[in-house]
Amino acid sequence: MATRPLVGLALGGGVMRAMAHIGVLKVLKEAGIPIDMVAGTSAGSIVAALYASGHSPERIEEIALELRSNDLFDYGSIYLNLLLIAGDVISRVLHLPYPLRSPLGLMRGNRIETLVNKHVGRNRLFGQTEIPLGITAVDVRDGTLVVFLEGLPAPYEAHSFMAVNTPEELRRVIPPADEFVKGFSIALAVRASVAIPGIFEPVRFGERILVDGGVRENVPAYVLRRMGADFVIAVDVGYGGRGVAKVGNIFKLLTQSFEIVISEGINLKLEGCADVEIRPIINADPWDITRARHFIRQGELAATEVLDDIKRKLYN
Repeated sequence: MATRPLVGLALGGGVMRAMAHIGVLKVLKEAGIPIDMVAGTSAGSIVAALYASGHSPERIEEIALELRSNDLFDYGSIYLNLLLIAGDVISRVLHLPYPLRSPLGLMRGNRIETLVNKHVGRNRLFGQTEIPLGITAVDVRDGTLVVFLEGLPAPYEAHSFMAVNTPEELRRVIPPADEFVKGFSIALAVRASVAIPGIFEPVRFGERILVDGGVRENVPAYVLRRMGADFVIAVDVGYGGRGVAKVGNIFKLLTQSFEIVISEGINLKLEGCADVEIRPIINADPWDITRARHFIRQGELAATEVLDDIKRKLYN
């Protein structure tokens, strides 16, 4: 008796634009498209964690619409951290000793960790989810892609990603230095995955210094192949070549610069790893939490456009 392919959903980073993933999930659910495993990077890891933990797309939408920026960002720490950074810079320029610790980011990311703990269960670990979950981060010291997941059943583990017909170009884009970490806190993994360099402080894990997974794998389709997915749907809510109307503060400047840099390798990676790509068109400030409904709606529209393609490739 033939079995259907194992379907994986890759949710990419894009700050608040990641709310578009909710719209994608709603459309896939309504169409009866199964999701056997999910992987997320950066803000996409938040949606992935909620979904893998058993929340329906409708419940995730409720959580998103109830969010306020203070639930995610510790704005109060920014002023102190800016002063500490400025003091460190001035001391270096003047070759003076600096007795204080200069932070590695404007915010710590504690509130995001608290939010995830609240909705997935405090200190819930990988392996305690409803479906397999993968979350990415990058060790800023040596570029290692760190993937948080849990031990998977034999059918998944037996899959060899490099057995897939992968373009030679893709092999050059993906360095061999990957580390798979089991038995980790989901909330802490999310916090590491969203640690945009310069904005959030890195997460220290042993000797590793972990930052946003988007540095290496902004749309984690490759991770799903390694987890054993036979059919991968990839959702890219990143830069995508679209400009922003105004770069009016340091958050927008750092985010836009970061996304432009990482966008270069995304298309090539997805070409070798994703069966279907979904790219919501979102011309809005990626930090604007008040546009949640718009982001979700754009995800719905983009998923609806490729629904026939998904069904044709998955079932034929």
